[in-house]
Amino acid sequence: MPAASMRAVVYLEPGVIALRQVPIPNIESGDLLVRVRTALTCGTDVKTYKRGHPKYDPPTMFGHEFAGDIVAVGEAVTEFEPGMRVVAGNTAPCNACYYCKRGQHNLCDDLLVNLGAFAEYIRVPARLVQQNTFILPDHLSYRQAAIIEPLACVLHGQDLVQIQTGESVAIIGAGGPIGLMHTQLALHQGAAPVFAIDMNDMRLGIARQLGASRTINLKHEDPATIVREMTAGRGADVVIECAGAKAAWLSALQLVRKGGRVLWFGGLPGGTQVEIDATHVHYDEISIFGVYHLTPQTLERAFHLVGEGVIDAKALITHEVPLERLEDGLRMMMAGESLKVAVVP
Repeated sequence: MPAASMRAVVYLEPGVIALRQVPIPNIESGDLLVRVRTALTCGTDVKTYKRGHPKYDPPTMFGHEFAGDIVAVGEAVTEFEPGMRVVAGNTAPCNACYYCKRGQHNLCDDLLVNLGAFAEYIRVPARLVQQNTFILPDHLSYRQAAIIEPLACVLHGQDLVQIQTGESVAIIGAGGPIGLMHTQLALHQGAAPVFAIDMNDMRLGIARQLGASRTINLKHEDPATIVREMTAGRGADVVIECAGAKAAWLSALQLVRKGGRVLWFGGLPGGTQVEIDATHVHYDEISIFGVYHLTPQTLERAFHLVGEGVIDAKALITHEVPLERLEDGLRMMMAGESLKVAVVP
């Protein structure tokens, strides 16, 4: 067993995090204790650091994308044992509420949320152990495995818009980690062409490397003109917004064809009001989808997609920092200097 205390990053308030010595979590009969080998930064971490999070009550543990080694198991655990390499999701539904019974596990009324990946050890509660924890195959690194949570969210979003082979897809904010996962998954679904729209040349270069048909830098080019020129004047069959900006939500409606689908993936600050052209949505029969989080089914599919090499997780992780430099990693993401940052306790 490890020592009685560990290093962990604690979120205190917007703009303030601290590395502290805290007790190692106690585990109950159905839990696991995992030594974190790699934790990844994500857009939610950045938003929380900048402006807080409605579901986080500080001071609180921080971070939720991780993979590591089991160091202890509860007495009721039978499928896992110390020494196993594992990755776990950060939430688990109750499977009993109104929404779970209708297959909408992401909207669960009693969704368990597990935080604390930016630490040396993390407790994986029993409900997560039972349905959202996976043993890593030998060929899969901790870094690659830790990507499955955001990828599962991307899968859930694309399940809503149902991209078909040969359909054109425009992705706004395509240079971020989420946008690059949407790009890879759309290509895997057979989309063509796939437009990657962003403002960062470095990130657009990665989108090209991953197979984007056409990259568009918003600073120099008009995406609506290019998308329509390459779709016989129609617009894209599917537009996916990943930038998390009100302007991007609205521009998505300008890129989509009549009868097309728009996925508003990037979240906006609470209370944001978005005014749309009702005539355009109504008479052009535009379908607009909001999306939230993931389901156990998409998490399992994400695990297999990464393990099979369908999604290039390595391309999404550009930097590595030790635990004490997490704040540097978040600032690199905020400045557009990195994609995901691997945090190694």
